[in-house]
Amino acid sequence: MTRHFSRTLVGLALAAAACNARSLEAPTLVPSSTEHQTFATAINRDVDLLFLIDDSRSMRPLQDNLLRNFPAFMTALKAIPGGLPNVHIAVVSSDMGAGDGSIDSCDSTGGKNGIFQYAARGACTSTGLNAGATFISDIAGVRNYTGNLEDVFSCIAALGEEGCGFEHQLAAVTRALGADGQAPPLENQQFLRPDAYLAIVLITNEDDCSAPAGSLLFDVASNNNLASQLGPAASYRCNEFGHLCDGARPARLAPGGDVNATQAYDNCVSAEDGILMRVADVANGLRKLKMDPNNQILVASISGLRSPYVVHWKAPTGSDTGPWPEISHACTAADGSYADPSPRIADFVASFGGNGLQLPICSGEFAPALKSVADKIGQHLQKPCITQHVAKRPGTTADDCTVVTHTRNDQGNFLDSVVPACADTGGAGPCWQLVAGQDSCTGQSIDIVPETGAPMPTSQNATVECALCMDGVRDDARGCP
Repeated sequence: MTRHFSRTLVGLALAAAACNARSLEAPTLVPSSTEHQTFATAINRDVDLLFLIDDSRSMRPLQDNLLRNFPAFMTALKAIPGGLPNVHIAVVSSDMGAGDGSIDSCDSTGGKNGIFQYAARGACTSTGLNAGATFISDIAGVRNYTGNLEDVFSCIAALGEEGCGFEHQLAAVTRALGADGQAPPLENQQFLRPDAYLAIVLITNEDDCSAPAGSLLFDVASNNNLASQLGPAASYRCNEFGHLCDGARPARLAPGGDVNATQAYDNCVSAEDGILMRVADVANGLRKLKMDPNNQILVASISGLRSPYVVHWKAPTGSDTGPWPEISHACTAADGSYADPSPRIADFVASFGGNGLQLPICSGEFAPALKSVADKIGQHLQKPCITQHVAKRPGTTADDCTVVTHTRNDQGNFLDSVVPACADTGGAGPCWQLVAGQDSCTGQSIDIVPETGAPMPTSQNATVECALCMDGVRDDARGCP
């Protein structure tokens, strides 16, 4: 008795998203289940890493946590089979300004405007970056810095906590990468490589409050009390106008006017009504940066989670008709740092499916979370690993797998081609064969042998299906013990 091999194997090479949706004829198996998976026929180890770091007030202990544990992230990356990938690493701030300049720490000219942060800060007197470099580059041992990569990162990532308190995490990422339809800042333009993975890591303790250009959301002149259109001049606006909980906005007015009241909410998500930037638009803009976004983009956040989501009230600043609303912290860490609930960031991460990770920021040292990010990257830098016993074609000694390559032509279209087994071609390529797993793979891998003198192009992915023996079920006709 057999079943289909079902495991997600994602390639680094470019491939159209439509490739994963093609219907490919599978072997006749009873019983069977069909799920098409992809892998890179030629492994591309280029990874562009963008760290978005919240530099608003209260972030210093969390930034220190990141810097203290960044070496663990690098250790995990270096432990990937093949060693450290060919990396670009950049840092960007969440400060994009807000309002007309009257809000403390928020200017009216776009804050840091998504420009990579690469200056030495604090006790660091020199970044170690080469003159003119705005991000870290380490490709096959060729570096644009001196000293240790970890020290260079720590020097440029210690952004402090003087940034705008109306954080624009998503707007900063889209501006930094030119995912908003405009060219990225000049300092950022050599960062993205077309064939590389793009890994985005958000380090923040508050939810995103990215608003479209010219938004009145941050007006504090005519909007400064409970009766005004936008409510009190406080960050709760980002909750009231940025979230929907069970389909409704969280309340502004305290129940019964009670300053000690609290209100808990469930099922809070981003309010995609255009008052804030739509999370879906941000995700779609990033997807347009890659030919195969489902495979080439990874997103992770170390942040507050979606819940618990509780509103409390406090005495107003100055005179008003009642208490002012404030979001309660979703979590508090042992060192006193905290985070607020972040439905918009949760939705953003979730929009990338299995390539999205939201990790709790209050769980102590960041080393485990950063290792999870590195491990997720590493999963994409390996060939498929099959740990189960592969069945044989009925009545034969041939492994029962189907392999189809998807190759991009000069027009950007993908051509599909069934690859024969090497057992059927006498080993002449192109053909596929099962080989012993390497590094962390304890089973077998699929290897595609190229045609003599014609190496596999980096724009090629492959889909594989293998029939697997079911544990404890003998099937002599299929070679299942």
